[in-house]
Amino acid sequence: MADVSFDVALFPTEPAGETLALAKLAERLGYDGVWVGDSHIIWREMYVLMGAIASQTKRVKIGSGVTHPLVRHLSLTASGFLSLSELARGRMRIGIGIGASGPINIGVKRASRDELKKAVLSLRKLIAGEPVDLDGKEMKVMFAHHEPIPIFMAASTTGTRDLAAQIADGVIGGGRQDLLKEWVSVLRRTVSGSGRDPQSIKVVSWVPCSVGRDSKTAKDAVKPHVARSGWTSFLKMVSDGKPVAEEDRAAAERMSREYDFSHHMSKAHSHLVPDRWVDLFAAAGTPAEVKERIDEVIQAGVDIVSIVPYGNKEDIIKQVAKKVIG
Repeated sequence: MADVSFDVALFPTEPAGETLALAKLAERLGYDGVWVGDSHIIWREMYVLMGAIASQTKRVKIGSGVTHPLVRHLSLTASGFLSLSELARGRMRIGIGIGASGPINIGVKRASRDELKKAVLSLRKLIAGEPVDLDGKEMKVMFAHHEPIPIFMAASTTGTRDLAAQIADGVIGGGRQDLLKEWVSVLRRTVSGSGRDPQSIKVVSWVPCSVGRDSKTAKDAVKPHVARSGWTSFLKMVSDGKPVAEEDRAAAERMSREYDFSHHMSKAHSHLVPDRWVDLFAAAGTPAEVKERIDEVIQAGVDIVSIVPYGNKEDIIKQVAKKVIG
């Protein structure tokens, strides 16, 4: 495991002080990074939390998990991350994607792939202190310090994965674990085909995680995350004309009808998740079961394993550090 980093991704559903405490705990236990979710009217505000984490930690890398190019003006995103980078002394990472609950809950469209590409390229220039045309007006961040901040793109489709291979510093994936090795392999080949070093892009795998002596309770705990992952994965297979078991197709279609983004990643959707989806999209169960699943993720060739704790988050973060990472 020496070449693999371990992060914690925190969806800030609890009071802000609790999320800050979890981030500080992750640093004390030896994790390498912390990602903070961005869905500002249903979760606590990401920028406030990242500022607090940046000022009260010394070592862990900190990133948005993930923000959106259309919810906030790109000049704000650039200014925010440059300010955070000053607090964190170069430890920031920008995680960005086409969007889900963030834009949907405030009536903003999800970004297209072209809009996401333009946003990434514009952010990189803004952070470097270069002028950029945004909405017909040329602007630049006056206090940009010209030090790059790595940009990680969330990629749930082949299109966003291939775009990340061309322009991103890292890519964040979180789909089916049994397909992860092939996904990473194709990504590396695409990076190479674009004229870049295939190892130049960092691959992050987000793994919803719960550990307990009672395997069933742990598996039930991760279903809020699996609900969204299973829905998008299986319906994408259907739209691509790939074979899908009737049970999976029916469950995904029901999820698409009943999923409520104002309760994104919450227990409200757990009853819609077939039990067999859990092992496809998560690492949950006894310590031995979780270690086996995370070992499989590592063997797929990723650079960073980021656990997303469900249940008692403090206990999960401790258990994984002690019994899985070692």
